[in-house]
Amino acid sequence: MPLSALRFFALLCLALRMTAAEPLPDIPDPLGRAGMMAAVLKDTDGQEVILAAGGCNFPGKMPWDGGTKVFYTDIFLLKKTAGKWAWRLVGQLPTPTAYAAFAATPARDGLVIAGGCNADGHLSAVLVVKADGKCLPLEAKLAEPRAYAGCFTLGSRLIVSGGTSQPTATAALATMTVLDLAKPADGWKSTDDKEDFARILPLVGADENGAVLWAGGCALSDDQGKPLRDYRDALTYSKPSGQGTKFHALPTPLAASAGPGVAAGHHLFFVGGDDGKHYGKPPATHPGQSTQVIAIDMETLEVQVVDQWPHPVATAPLLRLGDDLVTISGETRPGVRTPACTRWTIPAKLR
Repeated sequence: MPLSALRFFALLCLALRMTAAEPLPDIPDPLGRAGMMAAVLKDTDGQEVILAAGGCNFPGKMPWDGGTKVFYTDIFLLKKTAGKWAWRLVGQLPTPTAYAAFAATPARDGLVIAGGCNADGHLSAVLVVKADGKCLPLEAKLAEPRAYAGCFTLGSRLIVSGGTSQPTATAALATMTVLDLAKPADGWKSTDDKEDFARILPLVGADENGAVLWAGGCALSDDQGKPLRDYRDALTYSKPSGQGTKFHALPTPLAASAGPGVAAGHHLFFVGGDDGKHYGKPPATHPGQSTQVIAIDMETLEVQVVDQWPHPVATAPLLRLGDDLVTISGETRPGVRTPACTRWTIPAKLR
C-alpha cells in the first residue's frame, strides 16, 4: 500500500477514535436495574458527574417463574478521576424507590426525585439528593402518589405528566403537575384533567426554545379489575408562550423509551422503548425492547431513526453528557435488566 494511502488510513482511524464516545463502566449491580433516577451534575471541582439512584430488578427467579421484584435505595456517583470513570456508592435513599420523576436542580448541584414506587406502593415524597449522597427532603410533596409518569424540565420547572397513583390503577392520571425548583415552597401546580395526559410511561421533553412535546405511552382501562394497556402513537407539540399546539403521530406506538427527551439543536432524542407488539404474549419469549435512536425534529415534527443502540433498552434515564447521549442501566426485555451505561455521540449535523 502506498505511503500516502497508509497515512490517509491512519488519519481516518485516528479521526474515528476521536469521534467515538468514550465508554462508561457498568453500574455496580451485575443484574442491572430498571426505573432508576439519574442526572448529570456539576461536582464541587466543576467536573461533570453522573448521580444515579434506586431502581429495581428480579435477583432470584424471573417474574414468570414467580420471582419477586426488589427495589433499592443505593445512590451511586460516577466520576472521572485520573482519566478513568468509576462508580462508587455514596449513600442511601430514605426508602426504596423506582419509576419516580427526576431532574437535576437548576444549579446542577443535586438530583430531584419526586414520587415513584416500591414494594409497599406508590410514593408522594420529594427530595434532593446531593453528589455526596445526602438526601434533603422538600416540603413540597406531590398532591397524590405518582409513579410511571413522564417528566422533564423547562427552565427551573419540573413537569410531571400522567402516571398512576396506585399499583392497581386501571386509569392513568390525566394531569400535568409542575414544581418550580427555584421556588419549591410555592408547591405543585396542576393542570385540569386532559385525556392527552392520561398515559403511563410517555415520551416527553422540551427543546432548547421551550417547546414541549408529549407522545406515545400507554392508556389504561379496566379489564375485569386489572389494568389493560393500550399503546399509543399520538404526538402533541405545544409551542412556547401559548403560540399554538400541533398534533402528529409517531411511526408506531411507543412507550417507556429511555428519557426524558434530550434536546440538541432543534431535535429531541429518545432511545429504545416498548412498541407493545408483544404485550399479552408470554414474556419469556419476548425478543427484546427497541434499539432505535429516534430524533424528533421540533420544527417539522418529522420522526427519524438515526441509529441503533448497542442493546435493547427501556425504562432507563437518558442523559446528555457533553455531546453524548447516555443511558443508565434499564430493561432489555420484561424482567431482564442490563447493568450497561451506554454512550453515543450526537452527530454534529443534529445538534
